[in-house]
Order: sequence, then structure tokens, then C-alpha cells
Amino acid sequence: MNLAVAFYLGFALSGFFKAITKDLVTPIIAGIFPGVEQSLDKITVSIGPIKLNIGDAIGAALNLAIAFFVLYTTLPLLRAYSPVGGRR
Repeated sequence: MNLAVAFYLGFALSGFFKAITKDLVTPIIAGIFPGVEQSLDKITVSIGPIKLNIGDAIGAALNLAIAFFVLYTTLPLLRAYSPVGGRR
């Protein structure tokens, strides 16, 4: 049962981080890069004849950075106040 709850919570948090990246972070990045139309998936880099679409990778990296930040800030609190192995 705990594993099922962990998977459900993981999927829910993944959707939450994607929404934060799409609705809050992307407009800021779109303001920095001229020509991007409020969407990270359209960012491309041209190196000679090669055209690299790096927008999805930037979005995934931002989602991962947000998740790491949330874990980094909340994990010490969870460890300190957990009933097993924490403060008593």
C-alpha cells in the first residue's frame, strides 16, 4: 500500500512541477530569449547544418531542479520530525 501511495504522490508531484515550469518559469525565460512564443519546446540551437531542439531538455531540467529544491528544503524537516529515527 505504501508503494502505491508513493507512486501516486510521485505522479501528482510530477504534474505539479510541470505546471509550475509551464506557467511560471517559462514566461520568464521567454522574456529573456527573444522570439520564443511562451513555450520552451520551440527553442532551437543551430550549429552549422545541424538544428538541435533543446526546449524539451530545458523544461525537463527545470522540472528536475524544482523537485530537487523542494526535496532539499523539506527532507531535513521530515527527518527531524518523523516518528521513527527522528526526535522524540
